[in-house]
Amino acid sequence: MAARLRASPARCGGVEMRRRCAETTVVAAQATGASVATLVRILVVALSVTMGSSGAALSLEDSHFANASETRALQQASCPWSFKVWIYEFPEDLEWIQWAKKLKAAGEKWYDNEREEDMFSLEIMLHKAFEKSCVRTEDPDEADFKFVPFYSDIDFRMNERQKDPTRFQRAMIDAIGGVVEPWEEAFKVTGKYWLEKQGWDHIVTFAAPLTSFTHERGRRGLFHNRKMLIPPIVANVELLNRFLKEYPYCGADKNLLLPYPGGGIGWADGSHERAAYQVIAESYQRPPFAEAVAWVDGILDAGKDPWEVLQEHWTGYSTELDIVRMLTLANKDVLALSIYGMMHDCKNLRRTIRDHLQRDDCLLCVCNLSRATLGGHGKGIVLRGDEKKFSRQLLTFRPLFCPCPAGDSPSAKRMYDVVRAGCIPVILSDDFVYASSAEAGIGDLPESTFALRIPTDALDGYESPQAGRKTSPKPGSATAFVVGDSWEDLPLAKSLHEKVLTIPGGGLGSYFRSLSPRQIKSLLDGVEMAKRKFSYWGRQTGFEEVVRSDGRVVSLLAVDSTVPDGGAIAAMMDSLQKKVGTPYRDACERELVAVHRNSGTGYC
Repeated sequence: MAARLRASPARCGGVEMRRRCAETTVVAAQATGASVATLVRILVVALSVTMGSSGAALSLEDSHFANASETRALQQASCPWSFKVWIYEFPEDLEWIQWAKKLKAAGEKWYDNEREEDMFSLEIMLHKAFEKSCVRTEDPDEADFKFVPFYSDIDFRMNERQKDPTRFQRAMIDAIGGVVEPWEEAFKVTGKYWLEKQGWDHIVTFAAPLTSFTHERGRRGLFHNRKMLIPPIVANVELLNRFLKEYPYCGADKNLLLPYPGGGIGWADGSHERAAYQVIAESYQRPPFAEAVAWVDGILDAGKDPWEVLQEHWTGYSTELDIVRMLTLANKDVLALSIYGMMHDCKNLRRTIRDHLQRDDCLLCVCNLSRATLGGHGKGIVLRGDEKKFSRQLLTFRPLFCPCPAGDSPSAKRMYDVVRAGCIPVILSDDFVYASSAEAGIGDLPESTFALRIPTDALDGYESPQAGRKTSPKPGSATAFVVGDSWEDLPLAKSLHEKVLTIPGGGLGSYFRSLSPRQIKSLLDGVEMAKRKFSYWGRQTGFEEVVRSDGRVVSLLAVDSTVPDGGAIAAMMDSLQKKVGTPYRDACERELVAVHRNSGTGYC
């Protein structure tokens, strides 16, 4: 376990943040006028935090070479960002706060371990992150941003999902519009900060794509994203492809797109991964993998790179053995996997994907035929006669490719979970955009380095609503995408017309088998990079506290000592650093008065 700074547990938490702390600590400490001796001591501490230590946790107050002034210098110097965030503090007698406290104490819903509400916990996650972050300030006058920790999803769902906004949601809408009296009455705090900069410096959260402060669940297209055009900054889990193209300033530059969150311990501490790889190791002891394992061992014994040997002799994965050898190198035992229900609007797309994974060209592919039944040529490898091995978390780690259709909206938590599980995502949702997407201009993570994007109109057997997007668009409809607008923008999909549409009896399986070992290895390396970017949790202390005295396991969000300190938080902080002073404001205001197109086209 890496050494920890108990004096400031969140200052340098997580691998990504610890690296940045080490880079900035000495430079910033020099600016404070620290002595050479102090700088050396600070550097030793910073490097020990970054590199990790097998020793006990490090406490600067208890260390023989540290004094109080040096402790303060390190705390000030170790923050990788220069901006400040002030957090509103609401009275605890507010109805939604009382619900949150009771749910947290009981470890239920948003605070339970991997419950459905887990994917809608972004407001809780960000509150916890800002609360313990080095960017926090207690002085609202020195803050660059003001975070509003209103748990709107709890307020909405605990009020029986009523169609009309609650009084707190109405107060939020009024404050955004410059009317602060309802805010002051509902939240019992001053509204003056909303008026100072017209809300441009405020951060609010939309925890779910279709439920913000109003709840028009039947609306689609750009309707819900358009709520984010005006100030404040909106932290959210879904910005649509067409929306980002249509509104590059008010949509992309102003807002914060984050991965779907999760407080489940199995993802954070690696226990899901360990369980899955134990099962995969069992597969490797049986045919057809035992022969492939011996082949890999022989190449390694000869001092060669198995990936390069496979590439050198590759003429396509024409046999099961070819596929098995490649899967063995990737530490997988299934070529492709789809597991999702058929109750959503996208059920036709999901059925088509399921059909593709059962075709003859999809060797070692698996899909779910029902909640408790698997199909596909690889189901025997997965089940081995044991239905207990059929669990979503365990299965997600086993395939090489994970087709990802839309959910209730173009995004779904699975788009991120499969990456966290080391699977190459195959995006079959035209309006979906990843957090930190370089192609979308909202980050530095190129989607093409870790994911395959297949336009839904390329999928044999599926009538995509995007089929006439360019040739016969609806009047006034937004048709351009910021990611994958044309086939030429998708380097690994240029041959899709040939691989997916025209091969008799072929489909997704043929496309997967057309990718060379070198291309697959490159994508897997990219998945490892993306995995860090999409994680909310670093490997830290406090994980054991998710087990309550009665043996129940709760969410990491229910444990006070845990800190969201992973790459997803670091990426958000990087984005906020660029938003200091709202450099996009003038362009956004011009964008708001321009003529724009909407989208009435179905998303799947």
